[in-house]
Amino acid sequence: MKKGTTLASVLCKLKQKTEKEQKKNLDYIIKCKTCDMKYVGETGQQSHTRKQQHQRDVKNRVSTNGIYNHLKNNKKHKIGWDDAVFIDREPHFMRRKIKESIYINALDPSEKHSKIMNLEKGIATNPCWNEFNSEVRKILRL
Repeated sequence: MKKGTTLASVLCKLKQKTEKEQKKNLDYIIKCKTCDMKYVGETGQQSHTRKQQHQRDVKNRVSTNGIYNHLKNNKKHKIGWDDAVFIDREPHFMRRKIKESIYINALDPSEKHSKIMNLEKGIATNPCWNEFNSEVRKILRL
Protein backbone atom coordinates (compact mmCIF):
# COMPACT_ATOMS: atom_id res chain seq x y z
CA MET A 1 0.00 0.00 0.00
CA LYS A 2 1.27 3.42 -0.95
CA LYS A 3 -0.03 6.86 -0.10
CA GLY A 4 -0.25 9.60 -2.67
CA THR A 5 -0.17 9.54 -6.44
CA THR A 6 0.79 6.31 -8.14
CA LEU A 7 0.97 5.35 -11.80
CA ALA A 8 -2.21 3.27 -11.38
CA SER A 9 -4.14 6.14 -9.78
CA VAL A 10 -3.19 8.46 -12.64
CA LEU A 11 -3.89 6.04 -15.50
CA CYS A 12 -6.83 4.03 -14.17
CA LYS A 13 -9.98 6.07 -13.71
CA LEU A 14 -12.55 3.49 -12.65
CA LYS A 15 -15.35 5.88 -11.72
CA GLN A 16 -17.29 7.45 -14.57
CA LYS A 17 -17.53 11.23 -14.63
CA THR A 18 -20.93 12.70 -13.84
CA GLU A 19 -22.31 14.85 -16.63
CA LYS A 20 -22.82 18.53 -15.77
CA GLU A 21 -26.62 18.24 -16.01
CA GLN A 22 -26.70 15.16 -13.78
CA LYS A 23 -24.92 16.73 -10.80
CA LYS A 24 -26.84 17.14 -7.54
CA ASN A 25 -26.46 19.03 -4.27
CA LEU A 26 -25.20 22.25 -5.82
CA ASP A 27 -25.04 25.97 -5.23
CA TYR A 28 -25.23 27.68 -8.61
CA ILE A 29 -25.39 31.03 -10.37
CA ILE A 30 -27.51 31.85 -13.42
CA LYS A 31 -26.59 35.09 -15.18
CA CYS A 32 -28.52 37.52 -17.32
CA LYS A 33 -26.78 37.78 -20.69
CA THR A 34 -27.90 41.39 -21.15
CA CYS A 35 -26.91 42.94 -17.83
CA ASP A 36 -24.75 42.02 -14.85
CA MET A 37 -27.58 40.59 -12.70
CA LYS A 38 -27.18 37.12 -11.24
CA TYR A 39 -29.45 34.58 -9.59
CA VAL A 40 -27.88 32.50 -6.80
CA GLY A 41 -29.61 29.24 -5.97
CA GLU A 42 -29.17 25.86 -4.41
CA THR A 43 -30.65 22.50 -5.22
CA GLY A 44 -30.57 18.93 -4.03
CA GLN A 45 -31.99 17.85 -7.40
CA GLN A 46 -30.18 17.23 -10.64
CA SER A 47 -29.17 20.56 -12.13
CA HIS A 48 -31.12 20.06 -15.37
CA THR A 49 -34.31 19.40 -13.38
CA ARG A 50 -33.89 22.63 -11.42
CA LYS A 51 -33.16 24.56 -14.62
CA GLN A 52 -36.38 23.22 -16.15
CA GLN A 53 -38.31 24.31 -13.05
CA HIS A 54 -36.93 27.86 -13.39
CA GLN A 55 -37.79 27.89 -17.11
CA ARG A 56 -41.32 26.62 -16.38
CA ASP A 57 -41.78 29.35 -13.75
CA VAL A 58 -40.74 31.98 -16.29
CA LYS A 59 -43.08 30.53 -18.92
CA ASN A 60 -45.97 30.37 -16.42
CA ARG A 61 -45.20 33.85 -15.06
CA VAL A 62 -44.71 32.75 -11.46
CA SER A 63 -44.19 35.98 -9.52
CA THR A 64 -42.31 34.24 -6.69
CA ASN A 65 -39.46 33.41 -9.07
CA GLY A 66 -36.69 36.03 -9.11
CA ILE A 67 -35.65 35.22 -12.68
CA TYR A 68 -39.22 35.77 -13.92
CA ASN A 69 -39.43 39.10 -12.06
CA HIS A 70 -36.18 40.24 -13.65
CA LEU A 71 -37.45 39.38 -17.13
CA LYS A 72 -40.84 40.99 -16.42
CA ASN A 73 -39.12 44.26 -15.47
CA ASN A 74 -36.55 44.04 -18.32
CA LYS A 75 -38.46 42.84 -21.38
CA LYS A 76 -35.53 42.49 -23.78
CA HIS A 77 -33.14 40.71 -21.42
CA LYS A 78 -32.02 37.12 -22.02
CA ILE A 79 -31.05 34.56 -19.39
CA GLY A 80 -27.95 32.39 -19.92
CA TRP A 81 -29.65 29.09 -19.06
CA ASP A 82 -26.86 26.98 -20.52
CA ASP A 83 -24.12 29.08 -18.91
CA ALA A 84 -25.04 28.28 -15.30
CA VAL A 85 -22.00 28.20 -13.04
CA PHE A 86 -21.79 25.61 -10.29
CA ILE A 87 -20.02 27.34 -7.43
CA ASP A 88 -20.16 24.68 -4.75
CA ARG A 89 -21.18 21.11 -4.09
CA GLU A 90 -22.62 20.29 -0.67
CA PRO A 91 -24.66 17.16 0.12
CA HIS A 92 -25.82 18.45 3.52
CA PHE A 93 -29.05 20.48 3.08
CA MET A 94 -28.53 23.08 5.81
CA ARG A 95 -24.88 23.70 4.93
CA ARG A 96 -25.93 24.20 1.30
CA LYS A 97 -28.56 26.77 2.40
CA ILE A 98 -25.99 28.60 4.54
CA LYS A 99 -23.50 28.70 1.67
CA GLU A 100 -26.21 30.03 -0.64
CA SER A 101 -26.89 32.87 1.82
CA ILE A 102 -23.19 33.67 2.11
CA TYR A 103 -22.84 33.79 -1.70
CA ILE A 104 -25.93 36.00 -2.06
CA ASN A 105 -24.66 38.40 0.60
CA ALA A 106 -21.18 38.49 -0.93
CA LEU A 107 -22.55 39.44 -4.36
CA ASP A 108 -25.04 41.98 -3.00
CA PRO A 109 -24.52 43.00 0.64
CA SER A 110 -27.14 45.78 0.51
CA GLU A 111 -30.63 45.25 1.93
CA LYS A 112 -32.22 46.36 -1.33
CA HIS A 113 -31.38 43.90 -4.10
CA SER A 114 -29.62 45.76 -6.89
CA LYS A 115 -27.06 43.26 -8.20
CA ILE A 116 -28.95 39.97 -7.90
CA MET A 117 -32.28 38.60 -9.13
CA ASN A 118 -33.03 36.78 -5.88
CA LEU A 119 -36.14 37.96 -4.09
CA GLU A 120 -34.77 36.95 -0.70
CA LYS A 121 -31.34 36.88 0.93
CA GLY A 122 -31.66 33.23 1.99
CA ILE A 123 -31.54 32.11 5.59
CA ALA A 124 -30.24 34.47 8.23
CA THR A 125 -26.52 34.14 8.86
CA ASN A 126 -24.33 35.76 11.45
CA PRO A 127 -23.15 39.23 10.33
CA CYS A 128 -19.56 38.17 11.04
CA TRP A 129 -19.62 36.48 7.61
CA ASN A 130 -19.81 39.93 5.99
CA GLU A 131 -16.11 40.37 6.75
CA PHE A 132 -15.38 37.68 4.14
CA ASN A 133 -17.49 39.14 1.29
CA SER A 134 -14.50 40.39 -0.69
CA GLU A 135 -12.75 37.02 -0.33
CA VAL A 136 -15.87 35.14 -1.42
CA ARG A 137 -16.18 37.42 -4.48
CA LYS A 138 -12.54 36.65 -5.38
CA ILE A 139 -13.26 32.93 -5.14
CA LEU A 140 -16.37 33.30 -7.31
CA ARG A 141 -14.48 35.51 -9.80
CA LEU A 142 -17.71 37.16 -10.89
